[in-house]
Amino acid sequence: MKLPIKKSGQGKMTRFKTFYFIYDADGGIFNKIKYWLNKNIFKKNTACELCDISHGKFFVRLEWLDFIRELEKEYKIEVLHRNELPKKIREKNFQYPCVIGETNSELREVFSNAEFRDFENLTNVRELREQFLGKIS
Repeated sequence: MKLPIKKSGQGKMTRFKTFYFIYDADGGIFNKIKYWLNKNIFKKNTACELCDISHGKFFVRLEWLDFIRELEKEYKIEVLHRNELPKKIREKNFQYPCVIGETNSELREVFSNAEFRDFENLTNVRELREQFLGKIS
């Protein structure tokens, strides 16, 4: 399936080359264990909405992997934790979780952390997919 090219402004086409899906959590095995314990055992309010969408209680959702594979047919996809970000993204001070699209000339927030909070069902990869594809088409 051919994915869309975003139209912006006066009919100008925005061609994203890379999308960064950024978790509001730190990567690394110790941090992942700490996050899981805080969320599931200690019930601390440390939830990342993108984590809830992409992962079940124990494993990554197959629907998430299918969505990422679909996008990888047309774009470079980076799924990153906040402690793994390249300098060019860190410098922009985006609020996480979010999705950042990169063109040849700029980084643009495609999906904000506020939009993640507005999801009806945070386990719904289909809802994220539909909203995301709608934004980039």
